[in-house]
Amino acid sequence: MDIIFESGSKERPKGHAILYFRSATDSEEVWATYMVLLPISVDISKYVPPFLMNQVGEIGAKDLSAFAFPPAPERVEGYAYLEGLAASRDDDLLFGGTFSATDVSSALMLVTDAVQQYAEVYASIVGLPEVVEEMGEASVNEVLYGLMSDADKLSELTKLVGRLRFSSEGGEDALVKEAEADIKVLSGYLPGDHQVGRLIDAAKAEDSRGAKLADLYLRRSFHLIREEYVKLGEVEAEIKTLETDESRHSP
Repeated sequence: MDIIFESGSKERPKGHAILYFRSATDSEEVWATYMVLLPISVDISKYVPPFLMNQVGEIGAKDLSAFAFPPAPERVEGYAYLEGLAASRDDDLLFGGTFSATDVSSALMLVTDAVQQYAEVYASIVGLPEVVEEMGEASVNEVLYGLMSDADKLSELTKLVGRLRFSSEGGEDALVKEAEADIKVLSGYLPGDHQVGRLIDAAKAEDSRGAKLADLYLRRSFHLIREEYVKLGEVEAEIKTLETDESRHSP
C-alpha cells in the first residue's frame, strides 16, 4: 500500500514523519511509529561496543540513513493525538493503511516498505540519493529474528533448511547461497551449541545420508531448546553413528 500524506506535502517532505496504521479489526485503534531520514550517512558499527557486534549483525557494516523506530507500530491514544503531535513538532503525518496488530512479521514489513517509499519521495525532491539505500532483506530478517521466541526461530530454521536442500538438489547455486546466508543470519540469534554450521553442511549434501543428518541436527536443536536431555543424548548418538559410518565410506 502507498503511504498517504495527511499532514505535510509529498512535494515538500520534511525528512521526519509520524507513520500510523489502523487496526484491521477495529478502525478506532491507531498504531504508530516515527520515521527519520538522516541528512548525514552514519556507519553505526563505529559506535557499537565490541560485545554487541553480534546483535548488530550486518546492519553495522552499512550506512543507516533511513529508519523507523519502533520497528513495528505501537498503539497510541488516537488519531487526534497524532494530528496534534505532528502539528506541534512540524512532522509529516502519513497513513500506511490497515494492519493486523497480532502479525508482527507483516507489521515490520509494512513499516520497512513505508520507510523506503518516504525515502524515495524525499530523495526525488531534495536530491539526497544516499537516503534511498534500502534496508536489505537480511536487515529486516535480523529485526524479525530478534523478536522471535526460541521455538519460532527453530521453526524458521526448519523452513530455511528445507529451502536449502531443495535448492541444492535442484542445482540452483544462487538460491543455495541465499538460503545459506539467511541461515547464518538466523544462527547469530541461536547459541553456538546448536551447531548450525554442521547442519548447513549436511543440508547441502546431495544424498540420503545428508538429508538424514540434517534432520537429526534439527531435532537436536529442538531437544536443546526444550531441555529434553535424554532425547538429546539419543539424537547425538545417532549423529555420531551416521557421521562415523560416513567417514568409513569416504575415499
